[in-house]
Amino acid sequence: MELTAASRPSPAHPPHGNTLRGKLDKTTDRFDRYPLLDVVCGQFVRLLSQRLTILYGAPVAAYPTHKDIKRFGAVLETVTHPALYCVFAATPWPESGLVVIDGGIAEANLEFLLGADEDAGFEPEWRVATRLDRVLASRMVDAALGELALAFTAARAEIGTVSLVCSRVETAPQFAAIAADQSLALALGLHLEIGEANRSGQMDVVLPMAMLEPIRRYLSDVYRGERTGQDREWARHLTGAVMDTRLAADVELERLSVPFERVMSWQVGDVLPLSSDADTLLEIRVPDTAGRTTLLRGSLGAMRGHKAIKLVSDDAAEFAAPIGRLARSLGVPVPAPPNEPPPALSGAVPDGGLDDEAAFGLATPGAD
Repeated sequence: MELTAASRPSPAHPPHGNTLRGKLDKTTDRFDRYPLLDVVCGQFVRLLSQRLTILYGAPVAAYPTHKDIKRFGAVLETVTHPALYCVFAATPWPESGLVVIDGGIAEANLEFLLGADEDAGFEPEWRVATRLDRVLASRMVDAALGELALAFTAARAEIGTVSLVCSRVETAPQFAAIAADQSLALALGLHLEIGEANRSGQMDVVLPMAMLEPIRRYLSDVYRGERTGQDREWARHLTGAVMDTRLAADVELERLSVPFERVMSWQVGDVLPLSSDADTLLEIRVPDTAGRTTLLRGSLGAMRGHKAIKLVSDDAAEFAAPIGRLARSLGVPVPAPPNEPPPALSGAVPDGGLDDEAAFGLATPGAD
């Protein structure tokens, strides 16, 4: 087989139009009968551009050229030659699917995945496909199939998780006959523009309707949009990043107003008496756009040789409630309260308060 990214040859067979063959190839199934398929295709195009941009290390734009339900034989007849035929398995769905990439994408795989310089004047030439072409095609197609599986799940959660993995790469259509010529298949054509040096190619995704049979009832449902009204995957990423954000929490023992003359006379070992007693709760604060917000209150103690605070209020629940509700609605893991009681502070403040010696032990020179 030969690969090229220069000029595209015309399809092996001209369009049937209103000929007898064209009328025979007409199907009784239509793409518009499956509203969710249109959503899946749209999300796949968007996700594919992002994924291939990461894979190639260069900007990639994907543009749909066609999407329709045709007979499998008619789909193969419209493939631009030369091409690589990537057969993939769908678990737990039955049957296999097919991704076809033309010579332009095959040559782009060599250029970008092997680290060639995009501005080095690379000119694709007619040549025979090698084992390296197949390996790189399988890698690129696996990346695309991962986004296709994600698009199905994102469009309808009830579809569940599906694994799409390239199983083999063929150089001739007769070895990629995953379905009978008269069987129906969903055909999605994509034109890819890669990098800034006018690298481009065609990719066709073919899903036999027999493969989609387990989820056909969902594909016929009307798409009602995301519950949040936004991109669910982006919202999950953003919410997850917020959940991982570290907050700088400050704990104050007390604020003192001391004359400067007295500060100048401080020496190591001096004790700073505080007006608050042992039962006074400490405040834990985090900064926000309005200044400092008190989140929690607790009593001072010690645990494992370190100072510690035992929380006695749950004001943080109200502070974190909005982001918590959003995280749960998007399926972002939210840590649940532990079932076990927290460990006791070894030096916790007793109910009767602290004597002077204990207070001196907890005091730190220069503390606020």
